[in-house]
Amino acid sequence: MSPKAENKTCGSNAEHQGHLCELESQQEWDIIRQVTDHPAVRCENCGNEANSARNVCMPTKL
Repeated sequence: MSPKAENKTCGSNAEHQGHLCELESQQEWDIIRQVTDHPAVRCENCGNEANSARNVCMPTKL
């Protein structure tokens, strides 16, 4: 995964706790493995890749 970046423009602050940047800060490695095993989106904010747009701040399709 890419280095964690400062959250400047999260598109869903209400659901931010499930985003990869927040999961990384909480060291939720098991959850991270589950939501990144088949990536379909990349976060424009931090560069992390996830299976679903709901797990990143600024999703863009891969």
